Amino acid sequence: MAILGKIRSQGLILILVIALALFAFIIQGLLTSNGAAKASSLGSVGSTEIDREAFGRRVEATMQQRGAGTSTVQAVNSVWDAEVRDAVLNMQINEAGIEVSDEAVKNQVKSMYANAPIFLDENGQFSEIKMNTFVADLKNNQPERYQLWLQDVENAADQSKQTQFFNLLKSGIIGTQAAGEMEYRLANDNRSFTFVNIPYTSIADTEVEISKSEISSYIAKNESKFKSDAQRDIQYVVFEDKASEADKAKMKADMTKLLSSYEEFNENTNRTETYPGLDKVEDVETFVNSESDVPYDGSYLLTSKLPATAKAIAALEEGATYGPYEDAAYMKISRLEDKKTIMDSVQTKHILVAYAGATRSASTRSKEDAKKVADSIFATIGQSNSKFNTKWDYFNENTEIAKGEDIGWVVYSGNARNFAPGFTKFLFENDKGSVGISESSFGYHIIHIQDTKAPTEAVKIATIAKKVDASKATGKQLFTDAQKFQQGAADKDFTEVAKEFTLDVKPVKNLKAMDENLPGLQRNRSIVQWAFKEGTDIGDTERFETPEGYVIVQLTRKAEAGLMSAEEASATVTPILRNKKKAKMIMDQITATEVNDIASAQGLNARAATAVNRKSPTIPGVGEEPKVVGTAFGLAEGETSKPIAGEKGVFVVKVTAIENAPDLGSYKADANEVASRTANQATSKLVEALKKSIEITDNRSTFY
Repeated sequence: MAILGKIRSQGLILILVIALALFAFIIQGLLTSNGAAKASSLGSVGSTEIDREAFGRRVEATMQQRGAGTSTVQAVNSVWDAEVRDAVLNMQINEAGIEVSDEAVKNQVKSMYANAPIFLDENGQFSEIKMNTFVADLKNNQPERYQLWLQDVENAADQSKQTQFFNLLKSGIIGTQAAGEMEYRLANDNRSFTFVNIPYTSIADTEVEISKSEISSYIAKNESKFKSDAQRDIQYVVFEDKASEADKAKMKADMTKLLSSYEEFNENTNRTETYPGLDKVEDVETFVNSESDVPYDGSYLLTSKLPATAKAIAALEEGATYGPYEDAAYMKISRLEDKKTIMDSVQTKHILVAYAGATRSASTRSKEDAKKVADSIFATIGQSNSKFNTKWDYFNENTEIAKGEDIGWVVYSGNARNFAPGFTKFLFENDKGSVGISESSFGYHIIHIQDTKAPTEAVKIATIAKKVDASKATGKQLFTDAQKFQQGAADKDFTEVAKEFTLDVKPVKNLKAMDENLPGLQRNRSIVQWAFKEGTDIGDTERFETPEGYVIVQLTRKAEAGLMSAEEASATVTPILRNKKKAKMIMDQITATEVNDIASAQGLNARAATAVNRKSPTIPGVGEEPKVVGTAFGLAEGETSKPIAGEKGVFVVKVTAIENAPDLGSYKADANEVASRTANQATSKLVEALKKSIEITDNRSTFY
């Protein structure tokens, strides 16, 4: 009440404060009137804005289509490329006035969904009726998904227009008689020559200096080759989130207790109780599942596949226990349940009887009916190999009721993991020649084991596995150490602080704004976004919590979009300029004019190249040398060239034979080849040219 009275007594002041706050809010809105538009725009292609919400829906749909292996950034990049491509093409399409009929769009939609299981009839064929029913249901009952469908239809219309546009483009591309003859000559005219190659490697790199100004000058003359996106360099250390030796020792002690029965006071019952151990427990599966982070696996493991820390299990007696031992990220104890010899490789055929709902099945029959069919087929076969082969041959040709398939060799230690467990269980638990029925997610299999090989010892082991994680105390210490490092790196040299903590510094160079993978770390967009964030300066550090532990990152370089600096381009430009200087140095040494004399003076042997053409300008023992081969084609027979600066060294060639292909009455076939190749390249080259000719604003890294 006292507070309320105080507010009333200062009502005028309060009103003024509120008014000023509202005024400031309104002014801010006016000053940033384009703020909302900018926030909703992921970027633009010319005058076409790319809406963030619509873009996000496409990204989500792309990730659903591609599955769990696709990261958000991969989907974002894919959708962005498609959006930019569509935008630049649609500008051209609209200018050209290209339209498509409803029928063309309908056909495009049908082709997009031709293999969608939901639209297939009982014969596995696309059903327009099923598609129309599905769309009607979306419209009436699932409005959000219906909007996505309409987007697909719009995309289909765009695709149809683009197809028509590209067809028009390709129709204007022809191969002339002159182009056809040139194609023919490039491939079929040959030259043979002797040559000497003085390689650039004959001069040590240390003998040739390349200055920063020379690199800068080269960049200025070749700007188009050295345009770069914005880049960042970072360095980082990792405080690994892993168990300490003390944590492991405690875990080993806890797991050792599970090996055999033990007594322990139970606070709930207020008495000492006896608990079973892995060595004597009768219901092994239940016991393992109650104690282990990894479920019980009753399958057999080849002894050759036992982990290095548990090879001794193969020598145990049945019922004996082993451990604790470390295996990858787990601490384990095991009990040997059984030993036996299995065939590592089994050759098999089967007759599959599928049903509605089974994996990859187009069948409409029920599971019960499928079981009856499988039992009926098996009853006529029994254990007869010949009867199985007869039935298999029939169902291999006539697949309406069942399907005969030759599976080939299934390897226990190899491709068996690619087959359904119900199927492989029969293979590796039965002998050569056996016939039987097995059920899997694909349906009912009548299986015949044709052959077996590679008998191998295998063991069945019950294993309790617990993830080796850091304790709370270890995690707390890790956090403290990471904080201390970050504080130290703020004032001292990052590398020196790392030495104090005995940590390795890992540099990462040339990060781009949409990168997500960092060497030594899993995907981590947050680190990249921080490096590119406005306000992050060279020398700044930041701590990130990652699956690997705490990562302390320092920004070491910032480079904005534009021409590369001399330092950035050095790795590319230096070898080019160095070879140019070496070429001049080598040429200055050449005083002779004959190939053999030059070779002798250089301590080399003259070599021969036979029937070399310009389409594949490869010199035997050297590699591709288009400039050298081109020079040879400009010489008369017996003529020797001046020194040529090639790709791998300085060359001098002497033409020994000119072999021109005979003239043809028509070069139409070659002209058509030129036209076809040009047309196939035209679409991608056009899109790239259009992208270069228009202003593109890319804000992806702000949102993803």
